[in-house]
Amino acid sequence: MNKAIDLFAGLGGNSEGARQAGVNVVWAANHWESAVSVHAANHPDTDHACQDLHQADWTQVPEHDLLMASPACQGHTRARGKERPHHDATRSTAWAVVSAAECHKPPFVMVENVPEFANWALYPAWCAAMSALGYALSPVILDAAEIGVPQHRRRLFIIGTRSKHPINIRIQQCEHVPALSFIDFNAGR
Repeated sequence: MNKAIDLFAGLGGNSEGARQAGVNVVWAANHWESAVSVHAANHPDTDHACQDLHQADWTQVPEHDLLMASPACQGHTRARGKERPHHDATRSTAWAVVSAAECHKPPFVMVENVPEFANWALYPAWCAAMSALGYALSPVILDAAEIGVPQHRRRLFIIGTRSKHPINIRIQQCEHVPALSFIDFNAGR
């Protein structure tokens, strides 16, 4: 696997992780011009698109082995106290992943979102659509603190493989790193 695309790329966290793993991110897209500009500055060898991915012409996207996507989480997250179904437009961004996967059928798909994404009323239909395209899905919830990041940030990762059975994901947990280990609280006000 050496080529990836990044949908809803934001500032480029997934792209940076892929780059560090030796994967060439050939194309990245987001609807927000400022995010695309920052991503382009950090990943100058990647082709960029600033567009609504519901409107994307997937035939114009380069071939790839890995499709990475972080569809909007605002309609799913309980970060502000409760689920917000009025964000239906942002919830529907997950269907762009299905459209892209249908066009290119890359061997691997990685989708990142908040854990509440799996509680979405249309999550079973989304999974069924990915399954109909030949993907076996392996969802796992991961807290960044469990892999050595000094922040509790729980995320759902869904790994899709074009295989008969889902892969078994085992992640070695690291010792939690406290923020105190890198913040100098005596450095000012």
